[in-house]
Amino acid sequence: MSMLVAMTIAGSDSSGGAGLQADLKAFSSEGVHGTTVITAVTAQNTRQVSRIFPLSTSQIIAQIDAVLEDVNISAVKTGMLYSGDIARAVARRLNDEDMPLVVDPVMVAGVGDGLSLDDLNDAIRDELAPIATIFTPNLPEAEALLGYTISDEHDIKKACRELSALGSDAILLKGGHAEGPTCRDVLYHDERYTIMEHPRVPIRGHGGGCILAALLAANLAKGLSVHDAVIKSNDSVRHAVIHNYPIGHGVPVVNPLSRLYREAWSHESLKELLFAARKAACLIPSKMVAEGGTEFIFSLPYAKNSEDICSLEIPIIHRNDHTILPAGVMLGASQYMTQLIISISSYNTDIRSIISLKHSSELEMLVKAKGMRTVAMRDLMRAGEDNSISIELEAIDFISLHNSNSLGSEEKAMILLGQNPLEILSKLRMLIE
Repeated sequence: MSMLVAMTIAGSDSSGGAGLQADLKAFSSEGVHGTTVITAVTAQNTRQVSRIFPLSTSQIIAQIDAVLEDVNISAVKTGMLYSGDIARAVARRLNDEDMPLVVDPVMVAGVGDGLSLDDLNDAIRDELAPIATIFTPNLPEAEALLGYTISDEHDIKKACRELSALGSDAILLKGGHAEGPTCRDVLYHDERYTIMEHPRVPIRGHGGGCILAALLAANLAKGLSVHDAVIKSNDSVRHAVIHNYPIGHGVPVVNPLSRLYREAWSHESLKELLFAARKAACLIPSKMVAEGGTEFIFSLPYAKNSEDICSLEIPIIHRNDHTILPAGVMLGASQYMTQLIISISSYNTDIRSIISLKHSSELEMLVKAKGMRTVAMRDLMRAGEDNSISIELEAIDFISLHNSNSLGSEEKAMILLGQNPLEILSKLRMLIE
């Protein structure tokens, strides 16, 4: 079976978070091979764009020609074109090609610096938008193209109609730059509006616009209708934004491969948790098991919510002096355990697994006798709020939770920390055997 192929015509981002580097990851996430046409090389990181080196129009067209004369391209996406000359040259080269075209009118980088010359807007309006299958400006880009402020729903619908009049088959007006608790993207296609509204993600991610346009191209290449491609791509990019990750000191990187990573990580993580939990259940004496059962969890890397946490379907329990071995594991954890592991991981990303034990003075003495170190959760939280307080979580084995009934009972708890379930198991053996 042959592989579907898409083309991105865009700038190179040296940080790897946006531009054609992000496009290739987005294509791959949909099982589509990506080819690249470089329009400009940028020297940038997560904080700034320091230099831009545009290629000549002849160099850009040569890349397009080389790919098209050999490869069957199923969709094209344009991103950073930088100048009017480049935009016009690309539009004229693609004008007679029969394939879906996604035009993302990139003007500003995710870090806030400009990525275009003043003459780009006219070229996009006059030559590139008219041949687009779908045109995907964000609100500031739409305002720059139309020459007025878009401030309410009336303006949004008016902008969609006027952008559509430029010639594109469909308009996707992205609302991420608007204020408010929700984000609203509007698709205008066949004179109908489709509004996609979802809770705003409280981060400014690097690469989100590039990734959305690339996902659209990939889904159009796979034969989806414009409407279905937009719905699917919008959902995928939201997941990618939520599962952003930091690589530097500035804007975090949007992760279009997050779903693939999650599937791969979860398979192995669930297996490891179940193995360790069954061993742990045979080790832990009944006096250390909470009345509601002992919870044991393992978070996936960069966990953001309960869906990224591996947990036991039923906690470890002792009944009539018998241990009930965990029968299964699942993705999803209690709200409290989810908040706890994500909070702990914010102090030390290496700690991804925890197990809850019943608090007792005997356990505290045993922990101390074994040379293990405990910190109270209240002290850890205070350290997070006050930079003058330093706690090296790498040296901590247990967190004590006092006066908490969040684990399903009125008992106090001791939370054993580990990088993974096997380390938890090793620490339990050292503690108990």
